[in-house]
Amino acid sequence: MKKRCACLNILKPITMTSYWVIMPVYNEEEAVPKVIKDWLEVLKSTLGSDFTFCAINDGSKDNTLNILNEIALHEKNVKVVDKPNSGHGQSCVFGYKLALENGAEWIFQMDSDGQCDPQYFPAVIEASKNQKVVYGYRKTRDDGTKRFLISRVVSLFAYLSTGVWVKDANVPYRLMHRSTLENYVNKIPADFHLANILLSVIQQKFFGISWVTIHFLNRAGGTPSVKAYSFAKHGIKLFRQLNQNNNRLKQA
Repeated sequence: MKKRCACLNILKPITMTSYWVIMPVYNEEEAVPKVIKDWLEVLKSTLGSDFTFCAINDGSKDNTLNILNEIALHEKNVKVVDKPNSGHGQSCVFGYKLALENGAEWIFQMDSDGQCDPQYFPAVIEASKNQKVVYGYRKTRDDGTKRFLISRVVSLFAYLSTGVWVKDANVPYRLMHRSTLENYVNKIPADFHLANILLSVIQQKFFGISWVTIHFLNRAGGTPSVKAYSFAKHGIKLFRQLNQNNNRLKQA
């Protein structure tokens, strides 16, 4: 069987842009057309044409990849990467590295399920004028109390493991200057399932995170790739991995 490689959409060359938007996608054929449409409107009005919207297809088994490629044919700012499934966190890390390799000054990471409301993006850009790391803080959310509590428990686990408090450690709404990533992404182990949590701890510890209050929407379609019970299942592993990697934080 031929090995599936990470493959950049070759229909268009990559142009150098200051901003890269990283969006991992897994089985989101229902949500992704509207998500990209809504985000492109805000990105264009906020950044003009100085951005690359990089959709990373993480081994989707539905029609997601075909939809992404069709959108990329008509939107010059949209680039598509198709790669084997590695999970959300490691797909983000893959995207960060790709953006850095292509000269991005700022990298924004978001999710593909429609929960990340683009209306808050201009406020994030405004905050970045004085801060190198800006995250959205999900103060309210439409997807239920259970998810809200899980996000709080994740932050607590991160604090107990590392001594660093990040009030929304796994939020998929974050703008980061390249200087806060280029010396740190390679320190994230390839087997770290919830890699964004470790990154948030690193960025809080060494740079400080500025927070913009956001509201988290319900999913636009499909089902979560990370189930609520999966966070509980991986809680002990997360705690252990953060403990193991605490030495990396001290030495970074």
